[in-house]
Amino acid sequence: MSVVVIQLKPHEELFYRIVREKITRLDALVLCEGFSDAEVAKRVLRKVKQVAPLRGAEQVVVGFTDCGGKDNVPFLAGALLALSRLARKLKSVLVIIDADEYTAEDKVRSFSDSLASKKNALEVQLGNFRRDSECGQVYTSKIMVGGRVLKLVVAVNGDFSMPFRRHCLEDHCANLMGISASEAVESAKHLIGDLSECLRRVEEAGAETVCKAFEHMCRAFQLILA
Repeated sequence: MSVVVIQLKPHEELFYRIVREKITRLDALVLCEGFSDAEVAKRVLRKVKQVAPLRGAEQVVVGFTDCGGKDNVPFLAGALLALSRLARKLKSVLVIIDADEYTAEDKVRSFSDSLASKKNALEVQLGNFRRDSECGQVYTSKIMVGGRVLKLVVAVNGDFSMPFRRHCLEDHCANLMGISASEAVESAKHLIGDLSECLRRVEEAGAETVCKAFEHMCRAFQLILA
């Protein structure tokens, strides 16, 4: 199976172009909180096939987009789910979000509640989320859109063994980069800074090393591409 990555930029691109040239081509859609998060996720995806070869269609088209911040995630997820009525190929949607001050379970519940509050306007039916048996920071559900059932996966960023008050994508970067956690800082964001070095490390590290640091993300990609 080959994976083709398409970047969606809903804040910048013409609505017509997103709908006609991109959404309709997608087999899977990945939503991340910010631009850098999406860039990390793309690189992790490239490693997944090396760990566990994916079977199925010869080519899968995966669209990535960032939501411009965590507060916009439920809104953009709802908007793109509504647009998915036009994407007859679309089978899976993955949402990657920071745990922040929540547990993984509470973060997914908060996201689910936000999305459920919009489901009548979107004319979608949202199923209950279930914790994945292989990774406790991945949750799956089903959503009915336009008479079709889509797989909905939520992967929660954060290493809860680290002594931070807020957990985020940078926790996993710190693991990959061998940076020690410190109780003196609120989150790993203060240790990592921008994600340019993390991006480089993901590119250069072996697939198994990357998927050990980003276990939740690798598992989520396996689920949406299965």
